Amino acid sequence: MAKRESVLKYRPPAFEWLKGYSGGVFTEDFLAAVIVTVLLVPQALAYAMLAGLPAQVGIYASIVPLVIYAFVGTSRHLSVGPTAVISLMTAVALAALPEDQRVFGAAVLAVMSGVMLVVFGLMRAGFIMNFVSRPVVSAYVTGAAILIVFSQLRHVLGISGGGSTALELAQNVWVNFSNTNSAALIIGLGVIVFLWLTRTYLAFGLYKSGLKRKPARLIARMGPFVAVVMTSLLAYHLNLSETQGLRIVGDIPSGLPTLSVPLADLSLYRDLLGAAALIGLVGFVDSMSTAQTLAARSRTRISSNREMRALGWSNLASGISGGYPINGSMSRSAVNYSAGAKTPIASLLTAGFMCIAALYLTPYLRYLPLATLAGLIIFACFNLLDFKHLWRTFRYSRADGITAYLTFASVLVFGVEVAVLVGVILSMALHIRSTLRPHAVLVGRFPGTEHYRDIDRYDVETNDFVKTLRIDESLYFANARFLEDRVAEVLEQSPKMTDLILMCPAVNHIDASALNSLMSMNKRLDSAGVKMHLSELHSNVKDRLGRSTFFDKLTGQVFFSQHEAMTALEPEPDWGRYFDHVDMH
Repeated sequence: MAKRESVLKYRPPAFEWLKGYSGGVFTEDFLAAVIVTVLLVPQALAYAMLAGLPAQVGIYASIVPLVIYAFVGTSRHLSVGPTAVISLMTAVALAALPEDQRVFGAAVLAVMSGVMLVVFGLMRAGFIMNFVSRPVVSAYVTGAAILIVFSQLRHVLGISGGGSTALELAQNVWVNFSNTNSAALIIGLGVIVFLWLTRTYLAFGLYKSGLKRKPARLIARMGPFVAVVMTSLLAYHLNLSETQGLRIVGDIPSGLPTLSVPLADLSLYRDLLGAAALIGLVGFVDSMSTAQTLAARSRTRISSNREMRALGWSNLASGISGGYPINGSMSRSAVNYSAGAKTPIASLLTAGFMCIAALYLTPYLRYLPLATLAGLIIFACFNLLDFKHLWRTFRYSRADGITAYLTFASVLVFGVEVAVLVGVILSMALHIRSTLRPHAVLVGRFPGTEHYRDIDRYDVETNDFVKTLRIDESLYFANARFLEDRVAEVLEQSPKMTDLILMCPAVNHIDASALNSLMSMNKRLDSAGVKMHLSELHSNVKDRLGRSTFFDKLTGQVFFSQHEAMTALEPEPDWGRYFDHVDMH
């Protein structure tokens, strides 16, 4: 009987949040789901338009993926679905396809991206996000936000146009600016101003009126839903589409998405392969950043490999259910957290509410102006702009700052796909560059202590016969030659030197090329009458060196600590110099 109870009580790691679940927790999840749904409905429509897809595709991408992620994800608060940057990347990837094939192409793109993320997750490749530096991600998102704003100006102005770069988009807006539709301009700008006022002043006003801070902030976040309702009613009652030529969403099919695997010719998979990989990479890095931030606030833990698989399964589900590539939304996840969501049940409830919207709400969205959706997108992009971070990065590190600014410029000049590659390549190049010339300095001892520091920075004791070169980087094929040159420089500048200690507190790895360099340095120093020693060598590095003949050929010794090395090697003082000062009495 005891065994039966233990089996019933067993929960997979992904369902640990079910422990202690109660009616009170459900109430909080339910309220959070309602608030997130109010935000998600207009965003789903807007981001589908940004991706160049029908409005219902955004709704479809907001149902099944939420259900799948709730069961396989590791974040309790991450809200997956359509996002601005991924929607823009989807639009660029599908631009070459005929318009009647883009919905199918979007589903293929989601499936391919999902499959790749699942495979990489199974290969435990979650560490891949470490290869994209935070400044590069910030620069990329800022550039993409500007590109999105440019892409939506045509809807705010009610004109035709297009393009994949900022120059093309700006040029098309300039050429068609004389055809601006006044109704679209008024609605688009009005929505942006309305959202800014509600976000900036409404919460504060409600708080001053006696409402608690948390409800006040949540009510202020309902601005997008209010904007959708009010502008739709305005367009319907004034018949603006007929009288003013205002572009509206039009008929949106009602009903739930059908499940089917999008099968296509191999040529389509080949054409979309690169875009799917880039969308998966950007989506994963962005989602992990949001999930880790919320996990830190709630004191929970995120598994990068499981998150990669979870996002992959969610994208796969989106493609099979008629959606397009998705990832974790920073804005909706923050709302989900601040609204009081405690478990992924909130995501399941949100998916249920989106089903209700797909079944019964779509007929009422027919008169929704495209200028309203454009205004929602533009306002959302304002929160993605982070020029302060770019400037702070440049002030702290010129190399990192230049990398970030080049990534930012690449988004505007070449488009989002090329910019991803530029950012990754620059991040890797910067990392390699920083290790090509490892920090290797001569050190001395603080008088009367066992502490050793740089001789160029501190007033320390040194010895003409025993020199210590501290190496502050792991040694591998790219920087081994530099270390050889540095040792040769020390040898040239120290004619009385008899012993050289390589102090290795930061050397965590020595590859085969660096091993050959160490053996060469040992041989050259020996020919010059100098013994080579090692100190503070990590045990794992020492074990690996032990597999070779290095210790057999080493002319010196391996010391546990730097002070032990100096105590053993430092020559005895010449006491004869002090003979005249000895008191014989």
